[in-house]
Amino acid sequence: MRSFVLFSGVLALIAQTVAALTIQEFTAFIEKLFAAGEIKAVNDHIDKYVKDCLVQSAKIERPTLRVRQSGTDMSYRVLQIPDLHYTNFPLYICDHKPDSMKKICIEKHMTQMTAKMLDDVKPDYVVFSGDQIESLIWPMTWKNALGAVDSYSAEVNKRNIPWSMVFGNHDASLAPQLFANKKIMMAYIETMKYSYAKYGPFDIGGAGNYEVAVQSATGNTTALRMYFMDTGRDGTVTDAQNKYMKSLAASHTAERAPALMFFHFPIEEYKSFNGTGQGSRGDPVSAAKVNSHLFDTMVSMGDVKASFCGHDHFNDFCFFKDPIHLCYGGSSGYGAAYGKGSYSRRARVIDWKVTGGKESISTWQYFHQDTNTYQQYKLFERNTTAANSTLRF
Repeated sequence: MRSFVLFSGVLALIAQTVAALTIQEFTAFIEKLFAAGEIKAVNDHIDKYVKDCLVQSAKIERPTLRVRQSGTDMSYRVLQIPDLHYTNFPLYICDHKPDSMKKICIEKHMTQMTAKMLDDVKPDYVVFSGDQIESLIWPMTWKNALGAVDSYSAEVNKRNIPWSMVFGNHDASLAPQLFANKKIMMAYIETMKYSYAKYGPFDIGGAGNYEVAVQSATGNTTALRMYFMDTGRDGTVTDAQNKYMKSLAASHTAERAPALMFFHFPIEEYKSFNGTGQGSRGDPVSAAKVNSHLFDTMVSMGDVKASFCGHDHFNDFCFFKDPIHLCYGGSSGYGAAYGKGSYSRRARVIDWKVTGGKESISTWQYFHQDTNTYQQYKLFERNTTAANSTLRF
């Protein structure tokens, strides 16, 4: 019965957030279904409840995202924060704390790191690229999972920074009927003030297949687009997900804005890295056993200039696989995230700029408790006067 009480509490929390939906009868019915072992019925009713929540959150209007402008120069900075693995237990002991750290390392150190990183980098937008929470080795009730969402996004929200996310394999429990459930989490995340994350189509696979557009400083011209995809438990995506991403790109080909794509698992093509580019490989590339042809999808979309993933904590490389740059973010996680004492936690900064008549996208790595060299790796460049640029000053 204790699980049912927690279940009721989290539903109440979500309902209060999205529109005070009536859930008392629904909760009582779910308790009866659990008691009867009707798992399929439980799943069906969770789906219905989440869909109802999404109908309400779809009514929330978000401010238009716009690039910064100074004279004729424009800029927009995105910070990719990979693999935090929050347990929502502030005293959780760090896996392999930094060698230079003499005091005890606990999970709240990760929150302090995030705060410093945000203040140092000053991003316009933050992307959490999966495994924000640790629900596999640290089972979480629904209530605790939502608390972990609040924890990992807290410093971003405090600074009023817009953000998005994708799920990783550690974000959801293997028993989502009682423990961390990404459908419930996404319904909650959609209601958060600074979140631009969206569930996307409900039945194509995963939770969180969507796009976000950044507009020019004035007017309605798209300057930069970001795509987000849920790569599930093992990196496999469905044909329907691929088709949906292609349809999104096809719907705005006239804009000719460059795009970035974020997902958690690396894809097969990341294995082609031979040391040329930026960064290094310290882990095997954990691509899915079956190639879902996401790379082909990105090529077909036409606007994607680079992809960004996480999952393999000791990989932080970027390289060019014609015609797209493939990048890792590294790992920012202390606490439950695996690491090495000699390996600085890190994140990836992506800078879109227009200056001197050129539009460009470059990236560099931010290191926590290590020297930052700000080594730039160019992802994209073109003349703003060219016919293929739709930017207006």
